[in-house]
Amino acid sequence: MTNEKIFSLLRTDPKFLDLTNEELNTLISFCEIEKFEKVNKIIKEGEFGNKFYFILEGEVGISKSISDEVIFFISSLKKGDFFGEMAIITDYPRSANAFAKTDVTLLSMTRDSLFRFKNEHPLAFGKFAFILAKTLADRLYKVEERIKNIIKASVISAIT
Repeated sequence: MTNEKIFSLLRTDPKFLDLTNEELNTLISFCEIEKFEKVNKIIKEGEFGNKFYFILEGEVGISKSISDEVIFFISSLKKGDFFGEMAIITDYPRSANAFAKTDVTLLSMTRDSLFRFKNEHPLAFGKFAFILAKTLADRLYKVEERIKNIIKASVISAIT
């Protein structure tokens, strides 16, 4: 996939509207293309990571290990979604597994590249950091809603 095609894909994504064409091209220059075939593991829960990913094509599954034998499927991510960003922002281990549900093409950025981007292009980085923050806030909201629904179901179950 060429940088021009990546640019076209990102340019049409509403998340990137605040970035100028030059800033978007600069961001892309700090990234790499990675491809994973269906069912291949991309991220392993518990490992320390130094990359995050943006899905250009395909679908990624996110799961959480409950025990050695039990894996809980959390969600499916599709074109335009990020994942793995918590590990490069913090020093925490990966909080979930990510695997290719279909053949996927990903744009990846390492922690080192992210910090070089921050130091060399602070204005563009600020806009990109806001995109990441909004993504994390949206996820937190969805998790809170799921927790609220689980608590409601638990209370209703206890009453009846």
